[in-house]
Amino acid sequence: MSVPLNRTVPFASSRRASSTTCFAAALLIAIAFAWSASAEAGNPALATAPALSVRRTPAQVDYLPPVPLIDQNGKSILFSSVKGKPVLVGFIHTSCKGVCEMMTAKMRQVAEGLGRQFNSSVTMVSISTDPDDDSPAQLLKYAKAQNVDAEGYLFLTGTQQQIDRLLRLYDVPEEGPDETTVHVLDFFLVAPDGSSMRKYNGMAVSAEALASDIRNADPRH
Repeated sequence: MSVPLNRTVPFASSRRASSTTCFAAALLIAIAFAWSASAEAGNPALATAPALSVRRTPAQVDYLPPVPLIDQNGKSILFSSVKGKPVLVGFIHTSCKGVCEMMTAKMRQVAEGLGRQFNSSVTMVSISTDPDDDSPAQLLKYAKAQNVDAEGYLFLTGTQQQIDRLLRLYDVPEEGPDETTVHVLDFFLVAPDGSSMRKYNGMAVSAEALASDIRNADPRH
């Protein structure tokens, strides 16, 4: 069993996916990930494979545009304000009790790998794919529950139009079949000036590989 690269997974029959469906999807992905880890353990060549980045994109694209958003503390910010150091971007919605929590946990592991002062090396950004329900208060509650309520983590929401602009920029489907919410299994590592981006399968790439790429992406190092 393997988890394909560059995959987004649609769920449920309404705009919001159910917790049961999220959990079932997370269980299947966890089984696949465990199988992959077992295969790596038996094959040293796999265990030392490089990070699963899949592409670099043209320098003329700005992946950190000045889109107005709101963070988990209710503060209005421009997305472009995170420029200056590498940015690890993920997409979540707080009603998801499986896949999204696993992606957030991977971000936390990356931060731990970078050390206590990780926020000097990277900004961890999670953008809601369900802005109608993910208010700043809901995002803050989620951050606290996932133990990522700390400096260096940003959870962002906005209007549907603002979020849709970012989904298109990162080539993420705005919704799945029959208007279902999609669960994004990818991470995006953006250069400090927003000029380039590397895309990773979040379930396959290791936290150690992501931390290493973050260090290499920072020209100050």
